Amino acid sequence: MDYSKQSVPTAQLEPPEEQRRRFEIECEFVQALANPHYLNYLAQRGHFKEEHFVNYLKYLLYWKKPEYARTLKYPQCLHFLEAVQEPEFREAIQAGAPAKFIEDQQVLQWQYYLRKRQRLYEQAEVVETDMAIEEAMDEDLPKTE
Repeated sequence: MDYSKQSVPTAQLEPPEEQRRRFEIECEFVQALANPHYLNYLAQRGHFKEEHFVNYLKYLLYWKKPEYARTLKYPQCLHFLEAVQEPEFREAIQAGAPAKFIEDQQVLQWQYYLRKRQRLYEQAEVVETDMAIEEAMDEDLPKTE
């Protein structure tokens, strides 16, 4: 089915329970694109060479809209959704080495993010402690009028 040429969105023709089910399925699929080994799997099985599958990937670009993107747990999947639009990327990801490199970079980014977040929490705790000490000291001082 060529989703890119539809004049009436499919969701308008479906009952609400089917719309929700399709939303969940497409959300899960889009997020799976954040996994470079899944992209490698799709490429090795020839899915990226099938015109209907490439058209489906184009259709899924609506996930970049803020009202959809905010529901994603793995927003980096949007980068890969963009990347799979390019034939060069679809060809390159067929090899295992690029998928492994991407995975390594993702892990490094996650580790950096977690360490940075932990440092920010620790700094916030220090600031809160300092403020509490200052407040306690201010309470102990005699008030002058």
